[in-house]
Amino acid sequence: MLHVEGLKVRYGQVIALWDVGFDVPSGEVVALVGANGAGKTTTLKALSGQLKPESGTIRLDGDPLENRSTMEIVERGVIHVPEGRKLFPEMTVRDNLLLGGFHRAARPHQAERLEKVFAIFPRLLERRSQIAGTLSGGEQQMVAIGRGLMAGPRILMLDEPSLGLAPLLVEEMFRVVEEINRQGVTVLLVEQNTEHALRIAHRGFVLESGRVVLSGTGNELLENQRVREAYLGL
Repeated sequence: MLHVEGLKVRYGQVIALWDVGFDVPSGEVVALVGANGAGKTTTLKALSGQLKPESGTIRLDGDPLENRSTMEIVERGVIHVPEGRKLFPEMTVRDNLLLGGFHRAARPHQAERLEKVFAIFPRLLERRSQIAGTLSGGEQQMVAIGRGLMAGPRILMLDEPSLGLAPLLVEEMFRVVEEINRQGVTVLLVEQNTEHALRIAHRGFVLESGRVVLSGTGNELLENQRVREAYLGL
């Protein structure tokens, strides 16, 4: 579904990505893992149009995305749930969710998608009238993912969904990612929690210093000695 090749991105004089390439097949969970500063978030920002690549190609079913605006990319179904949630803290849960379905193609489906989000996150149904800034960290992450689902994603790109969550909520968050995938949404998952990410991923790619240095199925990477030593502490 998504094909990335030769992606190079810089911040001023600093090159953040060097010749990054990978594929995201339809219907799969694909994990991008690596240490802080490896280029994971930069990759997602380039895919969603927030950063313009210096070179390289990004194709969605063969359609080039690298020179399109963020809105055009969203309307094609590539949805980015950013690190840190980025909610509107003084608006209600329901209004934050509805903003996710505000683009032209999504508006006619707001009511049915809102029901689906509440089915995945029953707690948000209970808190739908609550001000988003008063929610717990785990609940705010649910709103952020739900807002992404409201846009009708073909590919849902999640940046560090488990960041800052208690261990029990981390387990629940990864269960939710699997459930979303089972419902037919392709997932590109950026995550520092390498073990959890690779356990649910069909395939994964390891980024180091802006380069893809390893790839394979999730299980293959979990058994890889380099991954075990560098990222799992084994």
